[in-house]
Amino acid sequence: MTDISFYITDEGKYFGFEVEGHAGFARFGKDIVCAAVSVLTTTFINSVDELTSSEISVEADEKTGYMDVRVADHDNEDVQLLFKSLHLGLKEIEMQYSKYVKLTNRRCKP
Repeated sequence: MTDISFYITDEGKYFGFEVEGHAGFARFGKDIVCAAVSVLTTTFINSVDELTSSEISVEADEKTGYMDVRVADHDNEDVQLLFKSLHLGLKEIEMQYSKYVKLTNRRCKP
C-alpha cells in the first residue's frame, strides 16, 4: 500500500507531503497505481520548480517508494494551488483504488 500524508499548518496551508511504500496493485513496471502517484508527485515537484519562485526540497528512495517533499515559501498562492491540485488528483486515485492508496492530512509546523 502507498501511504501519502500531506503536511498542513495550523492555518490550513499545505507545506509538504510524504509518500511511503509501493501500491502493490501489480508487479514492478506494470503497477498503474504507483505510476499514477509518481506522475502526479513528479509533476507537482517540477511545477513548483519551474512555475514558481519557491524553493522545494525532495528526499526520495525509488526502491522503497519513499518521498518527502517540502516547499519553503508555502504561503505563495501558486504553490497552494499546485498543492490543492495534487491533493485532488491523489484523492481521486484513493477513491478508485482505496485498497492500494491511503491519503491523510497531518497538522504540524513547517
